[in-house]
Amino acid sequence: MKAFAVLIKAFLILLLLCTGFFFTEISTYVKSYVSPKIQLENTCHLSTQICQQGDVSITLEKDTLTPLQPSSILVNWPNQNAKNLIITLQGYDMAMGNPTFKLLPNADKSYSGDILLPICTQNTMIWVGTISDGSTSINVSLKAEQ
Repeated sequence: MKAFAVLIKAFLILLLLCTGFFFTEISTYVKSYVSPKIQLENTCHLSTQICQQGDVSITLEKDTLTPLQPSSILVNWPNQNAKNLIITLQGYDMAMGNPTFKLLPNADKSYSGDILLPICTQNTMIWVGTISDGSTSINVSLKAEQ
């Protein structure tokens, strides 16, 4: 009976060590299945052409962004009382973190800022995310190419 108790303790210690060692991988795996994934067809695809979604219109400086090169974005947002807008992105096919960008108000009641994407091992990558004022948000997508 004593050997069985020692065996159980050793197993639990080994399980605890493995859980600690692989915690980031486990938590990333769980988060990817718990958080809702944005469907690409339900996004406003950002480019040099105006993307209109409801009262919101968005224009990018370039059709395809290049990693590590900033690109400006201009957003006309119906809620002019927002101090700023927040863009949060995530890789559509590959986990690349969640880059976040702040858009500041302009004199003409629009919002602008720069998007600077991280470098990726893939040549082409689709990013999806949201633009939000804290209470309202819209889904967006954009393409990056090295």
